[in-house]
Amino acid sequence: MSKKISVWQALGTSLAAFFVINLALGFLLYSFLELVPPSPNVENAVSLLLLASGFFTAGLLLIPPTVLSFCRSFGWKVPVWITSLRLPPFALLVAAYPLVLLGGALLSSQTLSAYLALPVFHIAAIGIPVAAVLQISLRGVRDVSPQRKWGALSVGLILTPLLILILELFAFIFPGALLGIWASIEPERLRQLSRLSETLGQPSTDPQVVLEALQPYLVEPAVVLILLFFAALVVPLIEEAIKPLAVWMLYGHTRSTLDGFVAGALCGAGYALLESFMLGSNPSQWLLAVLGRSGTGALHIFTSALVGAALASVWQNRRYIQLILAYLTAVFFHGVWNSFAVLSALRSISPTTEGFWALPLSQNLALVAPLAILALAGLGMIGLWLFNQQLRQGHQSTSQELIQQ
Repeated sequence: MSKKISVWQALGTSLAAFFVINLALGFLLYSFLELVPPSPNVENAVSLLLLASGFFTAGLLLIPPTVLSFCRSFGWKVPVWITSLRLPPFALLVAAYPLVLLGGALLSSQTLSAYLALPVFHIAAIGIPVAAVLQISLRGVRDVSPQRKWGALSVGLILTPLLILILELFAFIFPGALLGIWASIEPERLRQLSRLSETLGQPSTDPQVVLEALQPYLVEPAVVLILLFFAALVVPLIEEAIKPLAVWMLYGHTRSTLDGFVAGALCGAGYALLESFMLGSNPSQWLLAVLGRSGTGALHIFTSALVGAALASVWQNRRYIQLILAYLTAVFFHGVWNSFAVLSALRSISPTTEGFWALPLSQNLALVAPLAILALAGLGMIGLWLFNQQLRQGHQSTSQELIQQ
């Protein structure tokens, strides 16, 4: 990696680390304020503390790429502690995960203990599944530099989510306009939505009150179909093009398809981590929340690595058909995942047989959604293992041929 790129990487990651850590400190202060008498709210305080711990962890993960890029820029010696950083063994991660979930579940039922110790279990419960999937993806990979690996992770943590958020906000204009047209057809419906917006605009609104206010609209077929359209098509089209952003930024600097695969996997891992870190949870719902996020690492790492490898293959061998097929596969995989996730979430807050849920097919799809998501996560991990084996063998064969020449 050139010194010019290293300088830009050093500046970008250091600024991002400064911003994210300060954001974490802001949430931490807000969390303390929620405990101030006369009306302390422990649940809100813990939720804010979990957000603070997530952003603080993201900031810590930006320190190694910052140090590596500064060392590269100025010719300094890389500290030993950075080069010695490794993912824990896969078996250890698998063994530790149930213990982390059990410990977090026990803490979440004790308000004071939850406030003090739950963030540690929260970070571990989010990070272990992502680390385990990365172990499968990067097993045996030795030829990619630490700076490039950490750089790809930092892009996935900060730059990719920011760009995707901006694009998805713009993309929501169309479905938002459709919802507005649907609401304006009936004056009474428009008045109900006006009252709903006032309820949602109150900062102290209880989440249960919000769910009760939303429930009548979440059974409307038009609303559900628009949500599915956005989640199953628009979101995957945007995210699968942008998620391997680290690979796009390496244009002209990739040596093989393996480079694209590794950078894509790490970029997807960073995106999965930040996405889960941003979703705070009340202590009473902590276990369900982290379990619901446990498979997203497999989704984002698999699809991002798939497209990343295809991008590098295009730059090396001009295989444009392969890139198109990889992108469409990633979009389809992500779209099916999001469809099941939306149906499951809507069904959990709308236990009724009215509107959209009057159709037996809708109820059945929502019923099997958790199993379908679990199966997709398993397919993603199997796909990553197979790609890892294939790409490493191809890379080793190419290296041997170059040595013989």
